[in-house]
Amino acid sequence: MGKYIDAHVHLVPEDAVGKRFEPLDSELAPYGFRHTHEGDFYALPPYMHDSQFTADTLVKMMDVYGVEYAVIQQTPLSPQNEATARAVEKYPDRLAGAMMLAPAEGWQAEMDYWFGRGLKSIKFEMRSYACEKMFPFVRYNEPPLLEMFRKAGSLGMTVTIDTAPVNFDIYTPDALYEAVSACPDTRFVICHMGYPMPVDTPERKEKWRKMIAVAALPNCWLDLCAMPDFFDAEGWPFPTALSLLGEVKKAVGCRKLLWGSDIPGTLNRATYPQMQEMFRRADLTEEELVDIYYNNALTAYTLPLK
Repeated sequence: MGKYIDAHVHLVPEDAVGKRFEPLDSELAPYGFRHTHEGDFYALPPYMHDSQFTADTLVKMMDVYGVEYAVIQQTPLSPQNEATARAVEKYPDRLAGAMMLAPAEGWQAEMDYWFGRGLKSIKFEMRSYACEKMFPFVRYNEPPLLEMFRKAGSLGMTVTIDTAPVNFDIYTPDALYEAVSACPDTRFVICHMGYPMPVDTPERKEKWRKMIAVAALPNCWLDLCAMPDFFDAEGWPFPTALSLLGEVKKAVGCRKLLWGSDIPGTLNRATYPQMQEMFRRADLTEEELVDIYYNNALTAYTLPLK
């Protein structure tokens, strides 16, 4: 079966239903249904009628499917630093967690506080951060993000970047390359294989390749999560994702790639065992698979080795 660290999971705490985040017009309803400013979607499978995916549920799922650790990420649609910190406090030998902070006055004290609560990475989701009601001024290679990246590095934290889709204005690989290069003491992880959607024109494909190239820098990695969401129309095992993985491997090498599932949302389109299995169908050696599914996350997120 192999060893697994899931580098990208989410929580949906017990009190999430009905909690509204006004800047993004976001609210979770029963049966996993979420309303947002960009449209409505199922954030969880509809059979999760109570719209919960708690730390207890996550750890039980990890037990069943042989996953040693998981890294909890967050989304601006439902900020949850407190719930993430409590999850890490309850399961320190199974869970790591990312904080989310606004690039606004006071972020330094907030970073110190949540770091003290056990959150050892920080997530930036650029699709939401850069929208008009949030922080449209943000750029990777300018203050305050550059300052946040450097402080995170000084604390030994990892910076996780969700770049937004390739057709968004904030999808700027040159600026991210500059920022990662300027922060050599900070570890970075780019989510979702650099977000290869949509790559339906030569220009977008080239832009995606430039984003992938950022992970060739010595302090940067790529996670491979959410491929079932991106290539749902193909069905499992999502052959386009496997094909793109071959290109990514040639560009940055397997030591820069982290397996992740992006559950619970991806459970709408694939089972957890399918997500564990899919990259085993790629042209990879057993040593490369061990790196992707387990070893690389230990370094990227400085997880304790059991």
